[in-house]
Amino acid sequence: MALIKISHDIFDICDRVKEIDSGYYVVYNTIKNQYEIHNSKQKSNTFCIVCENGLNSRVITKLRKTRVENIEKVLKELEKHNEKLELDAKKAITDETSWKAREMFDYANKREEDCDFLNAYKTTWS
Repeated sequence: MALIKISHDIFDICDRVKEIDSGYYVVYNTIKNQYEIHNSKQKSNTFCIVCENGLNSRVITKLRKTRVENIEKVLKELEKHNEKLELDAKKAITDETSWKAREMFDYANKREEDCDFLNAYKTTWS
């Protein structure tokens, strides 16, 4: 069996999870070697969250944060995060374009006296 239902743990995470929502329950996925929180109130798919670092207080914090009552706040945070990612990507493109344009300008702006045309096309291996 891949999922083992956990009803008690040393930090009482299972009980604290039930306090948040009576439909939540904790399982251990033996295939992925991780804890998962599921919700029995969901019809077809009961999966809720993955506990990447084991059962600890972060699980409780994450469950409280991602409750249905907080959906508007979570969506706003997602939108804000996506906007920041988009701005960072645009800034990276602008920075790359800027240094390339500056390099081309510096190359094109050289005076004829600064260029060594006699040796420009010679290969010297010494």
